[in-house]
Amino acid sequence: MTSIVEPRVTLLAHTKINEEAVSEWMDIQESSTDAETLLTMAGRNCYRSFHRPNEATYDDADYLRRTLFDQGHFSISEHATATLYFTGVSRAFLTELTRHRHLSFSVESQRFINAHDANIVVPPAVRASNDPYVLRNFANAADEAITAYMITRDELEDLPKKQRNEAARGMLPNCIETRMVVTGNLRAWHEVIQRRTQPDADAEMQQVMRLAAQQLHLIAPTIFPDK
Repeated sequence: MTSIVEPRVTLLAHTKINEEAVSEWMDIQESSTDAETLLTMAGRNCYRSFHRPNEATYDDADYLRRTLFDQGHFSISEHATATLYFTGVSRAFLTELTRHRHLSFSVESQRFINAHDANIVVPPAVRASNDPYVLRNFANAADEAITAYMITRDELEDLPKKQRNEAARGMLPNCIETRMVVTGNLRAWHEVIQRRTQPDADAEMQQVMRLAAQQLHLIAPTIFPDK
């Protein structure tokens, strides 16, 4: 039977500041991450307030909370970026996420990668069902689709691999696992997570975006608090 996988989000890369260059203009606070330092400098540059004249916003975290959330000046958060690696997510998830056009995607190709040993992603509603037949029937249907994929590939054995795969992939179910590298600035990530963790959002999206928020918390806890 096809293997069932769980979603996983890994932080691959994020903005790193040039401390020497930043320190020429503004003191770097030890409690701030590189992303938070950069955003603070970008915001303070607009008013030449690098000396932090307001005691209430002296700490970068307080400054960012007021600027981003209270005043709604989220444009400064576009200066820092994060790259995440998504695995154990479905092709349906990919379709949902690519609606957010401010993100950049590198997705594994179904034309070049054989799917005969592909994993499947079970929707949260199916996983949560108390009826064991629901999961069994779902997995069986996915197995049948992947079997049809393999049969179609075999029947096209006279064609090059890429052409065989591109024809046969039409048989693959939406629950097939896909893996992708996704980059976005912190404003884009915040907007995606804020929208896609609402109760009316796709259930898989809600689950995976919460995992993404946990990774982004590591680089910008002020924007992505630990919930």
